[in-house]
Amino acid sequence: MKNLKEFSSQAVLRTGTSVHLRAIREDDKQRLIDGFHRLTGKSIYFRFFSGKKKLTQKELKYFTEVDFEHHVALVATIVNDNEEEIIGIGRYVELEDNETEKVAEVAFAIDDIHQHLGLGTLLFEHLLIIAQKNGISKFVADVLLENKKMLEIFEHSGFNLHMTIDHGVIHIVFSIDSQKFNRYYIK
Repeated sequence: MKNLKEFSSQAVLRTGTSVHLRAIREDDKQRLIDGFHRLTGKSIYFRFFSGKKKLTQKELKYFTEVDFEHHVALVATIVNDNEEEIIGIGRYVELEDNETEKVAEVAFAIDDIHQHLGLGTLLFEHLLIIAQKNGISKFVADVLLENKKMLEIFEHSGFNLHMTIDHGVIHIVFSIDSQKFNRYYIK
């Protein structure tokens, strides 16, 4: 795969809306703030497991200044009033505490008005391809029990999910180096 910092792909959502999937960039900080402010309190809670009014400068740096090897982040954008607008983001971060295999935590956030259109699945599939090429063998995710949309993405992935529930949080672990990975067609 070419330089991941230059990753770019076009897709069409179920509504017919054209969306640009690309690597996050350092200059996305304001677009990320704008996207955060479009999220409902429920979506913010599902993503951060708490209420949150704004993103800190430290979080903005962490979310936008990634190495694309151990920390990969993709955004989905549309053009609105001649301005690029982030409508979804997906990322994985490699966990450091595993010596035998490379494991990464995966997470998503999708604008409320663009949910149920396949955007989370598109981001997930692209992250899977990148993760495998980076030698990641397992994904983990912590998902609130009420976050049915996120759970559906994992349940419909075709991977063998191992799930445990603790205090309303589902901890999901699944191998991504299996043959099922070949069902994803992204090059």
